Amino acid sequence: MEVVLPTDKWRYMVTTGLWPKRGNFDPKAWISNFLPDELPLALRLLDGFTFFTDELVKQMFRSAFLNISQHVISDKNSLQNSRAEWSNFVSSLVVVRVTGEVPRDADSGFAFARLARDVLMLDEERIVSPEIALTYFASGNTANILFVDDFVGSGNQFGDTWERKYTIGQHKISFKDVHAYLGDKIKYFYCPVICTELGRSNIAIRCDGVKIVPAHFYTSRQSALSNDSAIWREDMKTEGPEFVASVSARIGIPDTDGGEDCWRGFHKLGLALAFGHGCPDATLPIFYTQQNNWKPLVKKGAL
Repeated sequence: MEVVLPTDKWRYMVTTGLWPKRGNFDPKAWISNFLPDELPLALRLLDGFTFFTDELVKQMFRSAFLNISQHVISDKNSLQNSRAEWSNFVSSLVVVRVTGEVPRDADSGFAFARLARDVLMLDEERIVSPEIALTYFASGNTANILFVDDFVGSGNQFGDTWERKYTIGQHKISFKDVHAYLGDKIKYFYCPVICTELGRSNIAIRCDGVKIVPAHFYTSRQSALSNDSAIWREDMKTEGPEFVASVSARIGIPDTDGGEDCWRGFHKLGLALAFGHGCPDATLPIFYTQQNNWKPLVKKGAL
């Protein structure tokens, strides 16, 4: 039986900005990779793919930031007091970008530090590197901290940022050390756009005192590989993940047990998402690999 591709639907998704323009995102070419009997599952997987445009990311980031007010404002019965309390909190903020295991200028935290300036309208002088923030505290100052980034997968990157020791004067200091020393004198908020349950759990274990306030939490239901995945229909719950596994093997994507380039995505998260600036390592490689002449849906890091 011939499967008719929903090109009108795809054209609508591009026109409305829910999908990027062709060239960086090509569903027709991607679908052509599959065998005829695989098309129903491939189309279903494509339907489950989520793309966050740059404009949507900005709106979500701002929404997540404003949600911090729920944890900051104590007097919600008085509009005047609430505004004053929120204003005092914002004016006290130091914004810190989250960095990778080996900090690089390409880290997404840099882009979100700029969004803190341009979208949240925070004072540029208060948007600093981890070293500058720690120097500020080592000098006897206190301030509330806002960590910013786009995506939390395993939470390890933030845990490393929290625990990494920087040489400040004659001492080596981390944010973890500052929290242990100053306690509740400083409030720490982490405001990514998307955070997985795995990331939230790991950060709760490693980073005592940090409150995560994302725009969205991703649970196992957003994974294409979980038993309760929302991507697959009920009659595809078993067949869907098996399809991803078999096609990935055919392409030659390795099984690294959730390591780099694993067919399941980093930490086996099996996600189906991309941002306007690229897709995270937790996204299934079946969407972006070009291995063995596979036609990618997205070009990783080049959207």
